[in-house]
Amino acid sequence: MTLIKQSPIIDLRSPSDYIAGHIMGAVHLPLDQLDGLWHELPSKGSKVQLCLYEDDRETVMAMMADRQFDVETVILHSQLGQFSLEIGSTNNRVWKGNPLLEKYTHLLSPELGTSPVAIDIGCGSGRDVILMGLLGYKVIALDVFDEALARVERSARRWALDVITLQLDCRQQPEAMIELFEEHSPQLIMQSRFLHRPLFDLYENYLPSGCKLAIHTFLEGAAKYGKPKKADFLLKNEELPERFSDWKVLLNQEHRLGDGRPLSMFIAQNTQDE
Repeated sequence: MTLIKQSPIIDLRSPSDYIAGHIMGAVHLPLDQLDGLWHELPSKGSKVQLCLYEDDRETVMAMMADRQFDVETVILHSQLGQFSLEIGSTNNRVWKGNPLLEKYTHLLSPELGTSPVAIDIGCGSGRDVILMGLLGYKVIALDVFDEALARVERSARRWALDVITLQLDCRQQPEAMIELFEEHSPQLIMQSRFLHRPLFDLYENYLPSGCKLAIHTFLEGAAKYGKPKKADFLLKNEELPERFSDWKVLLNQEHRLGDGRPLSMFIAQNTQDE
């Protein structure tokens, strides 16, 4: 049997069998947890390879077809003896978080010898939560939707990370945001694909010295290509470095999605009390 190097291998077997031996690079997503972990797979229509038990084959193929995945290869548990196997658990994954966390970890990694806290404002699917947890942060994930928070909790358990979820509408509860900042003294604030400008005042007035702010959200040019179109949800070019001119700007770039929409790549550190 020949594997296709370009396509990810999704191992749907039990944790014990995966740890006992799996194909190198395979991503472990136990079948009995898959309903809550679809966000950890590639986008719909992607090509994948599967490792599974013979008894699960019909069920899994129907699930993959329903999600429009193109299954190129099926490796049965009984066929693994044909391959060189890797033993133990891994952090293999096929999904990507926002590029600030994928490309600039050297700017966002926590200080050594601390008990760092990161807060994800509008955590959504929780991919950034997982990446910050893997960097060593205790992550507080905020979202207004309980479904999103439940998804984050499932992923955090699977990755064995220290994550607190909190249902909070930062647009309507600024006092709760202030209490959160004062109680936890975060080292990092992540704000991805979300914009509520009144938060900027809270960041300036209540975040501790040394805290880093990472913002990856749509710029005004995005309206030309699609959503969002309202000015309230679009940053102006150079708005962030001007707004946080009293902070130390560590990164100020533009990132474009495949459809052409531009997003900010901004990291700054509060140095006002130094």
